[in-house]
Amino acid sequence: MIRPQWVAKILDRFDAETKPHSEIEIAEELGNERAKKLEEIPEEEWNGFLAEHSVFFLREITDGTSIWGSYFGPMAELSQGDKTIYVPDISALVPEVIDYWGQRSLESKNPMMRARYADAAWDLAGVIANVKPNHEHARAAIDSYIEATDGSLYTIEVEAANWLSRALSLARSVQDKSRIQNAVDAILAFHKKSLQPRHVGVWVLPFDILYGEKSLLSEAQENQIIAELESMLARLTVMKEVDSEFDPFGAQAAGERLAQHYKRKGDPDNARRVLKSYGGAFQQLAEKAVPMLAIAWLQPVIEKYEQEGMKAEAEELRLFMLKKGENITSDMKEYSVQVNIKKEDLEEISRELIAQGDLAVSLMRIGGYFIPGANSARKMLDEQKRVAPLFSLTPITVVDRSGRPVAKASSVEDQSEGRLYRQLAQNVGFYQPFLSYVLGTLIAEFQPAVDDILDVLYLSPLFQIDRRAILHAGLSAYLAKDFLKSIHILVFQIEEILRTLVVLMGIPPHKSVPRHPGISDVKNMNDVLDDGRVRGALTENVWTYLKVLYVERRGINLRNDLAHGLVPVEGFNQAIADQVFHSLVVLSLLRKAEPPNAAESVGR
Repeated sequence: MIRPQWVAKILDRFDAETKPHSEIEIAEELGNERAKKLEEIPEEEWNGFLAEHSVFFLREITDGTSIWGSYFGPMAELSQGDKTIYVPDISALVPEVIDYWGQRSLESKNPMMRARYADAAWDLAGVIANVKPNHEHARAAIDSYIEATDGSLYTIEVEAANWLSRALSLARSVQDKSRIQNAVDAILAFHKKSLQPRHVGVWVLPFDILYGEKSLLSEAQENQIIAELESMLARLTVMKEVDSEFDPFGAQAAGERLAQHYKRKGDPDNARRVLKSYGGAFQQLAEKAVPMLAIAWLQPVIEKYEQEGMKAEAEELRLFMLKKGENITSDMKEYSVQVNIKKEDLEEISRELIAQGDLAVSLMRIGGYFIPGANSARKMLDEQKRVAPLFSLTPITVVDRSGRPVAKASSVEDQSEGRLYRQLAQNVGFYQPFLSYVLGTLIAEFQPAVDDILDVLYLSPLFQIDRRAILHAGLSAYLAKDFLKSIHILVFQIEEILRTLVVLMGIPPHKSVPRHPGISDVKNMNDVLDDGRVRGALTENVWTYLKVLYVERRGINLRNDLAHGLVPVEGFNQAIADQVFHSLVVLSLLRKAEPPNAAESVGR
């Protein structure tokens, strides 16, 4: 493996540099110079370039392990069709690179560069060359990380904190007691040197990696760490007009660590004090913030209070958040896209679905046609990921009218059901005008009596005769456009229909009541739809439709909002009533199958 002269020239210049510079600066300069080379590079020199460029383009994984199961990972992962490309790609490196990096760690003068060479040789020996790592490489990396920190060669303080954390980890892995102590001393010295409010990642480091380690810290040193966290908490929770160090997020970092200390010491009063201190800082911040930001800041504090048994504090903050959220609608911006629907398109769908002179066939066609497709929603999410990758990576928080967070949907990258439910809910909304038009046309065409509709619904065994009078009242209100009455009646009859489904499947419709032995209760719609056997009996499209429409927080959640009295008066409208009626028709498509304890799968 030969290092090209142009590569050596760049490295020698960085090696002699006494001012701070990052590893990636070296990689970028090597990459830029390579881009200028038009001639083909011989294989030996190419391997030498890859060795040097790759080692400085690696990324430290400080919160786990990389895709390679190592401390270092690729700087980027790129999708190319079904293939993932890693940059750098260590599979392109020859096994000899490990010895090469080890030798370079001995030759280099710059301790930051020495540390990277030695640590990469130690960390990736098994991955690249399938050999055991050399302890001398780990020791060289430890010494170099400490020397680079002492020489202030870091570009930002948190970089040095990562170096020293890595040095201690390496020293422990090779069980070098002398170097373990050196790393601890370096951490404490750097902590003292950089103890400034804005350096949160620095002043939490001793607590995070040394606290509770009696073999590493004396009692006096541990007490000093706690005293400095208390000092930071005090400084960061005071809002001043000038020269303010106020920072609720930094206060949270101090407060949560102090709470951990006091709980360990059996001092719950002080634990509550420090938690309430940083929570109060967020409340001060929220008082002057717009409602959306205020609620986003306060919700995690409330959850922390509740986790720690601080019920009164949590309730007090919830009341404050409720008051803050009263005007949240003025803080929100509405983005919409106009969609022009041609009347001839609506008429064409009506002609396809409405069978002349046959109400039953027409209802069945409408029921099946307007069930939203789960796979179609997934394709839309995949397309969104392609055309708007940043938006696809952004988690979604669903809030109600008061600004209360009610659900979260993670990124498309996570392939989460939550994102799918949100998309399905949007799809239901998009096709709702088509559904209402077709149902309006059907009613105008057949002018059905309520019993005509019930006769069709009762072709399914899910509809019990003792419920006919209640359904009659709900459908009468629907046809009379008394949507408040019809929605209240029909939604909870649909819940009872789903209980009938589980009985036909051989599943008990009752459940035990927690903490009340011998007492049982009926299963609600949430219980039924969350039963894996019900999910398996229905098609995915039918199951996701019912879940999104009625019980999913990240969807429409109609049943739960209705049960808790959360639906506003304007929510009892034609669109929602049509959707409820449609879901009733969908359930009527279920038939008894063989064996008799299973439900026939329906839906597109």
